[in-house]
Amino acid sequence: MTREDSRRPVHSSQAASRIYGEDAVIINPGENTVRLLNSTGSRLWQLADGMHTAEEMAVILTEEFDVDLPHARQSVARFLSEMEAKDLITWAED
Repeated sequence: MTREDSRRPVHSSQAASRIYGEDAVIINPGENTVRLLNSTGSRLWQLADGMHTAEEMAVILTEEFDVDLPHARQSVARFLSEMEAKDLITWAED
């Protein structure tokens, strides 16, 4: 496991969000943007609570979606990278 796998993502204080069914809506007032996530992205957004590591998030994806662990790890890494680049997540302090 790499250092990135053991970090715990958390929603940025700048982001506001709401879950509607299986879809998450995220508002970033700093960029004046609204994002709608699909069911997988929405689940990852829910798991980015400061309690779950990236590795734990990948394992949960394999349990809840039809995906193998290597693919789930890639999806989590890509999602977290994109959310971090958009200032929608930060990392919980240890």
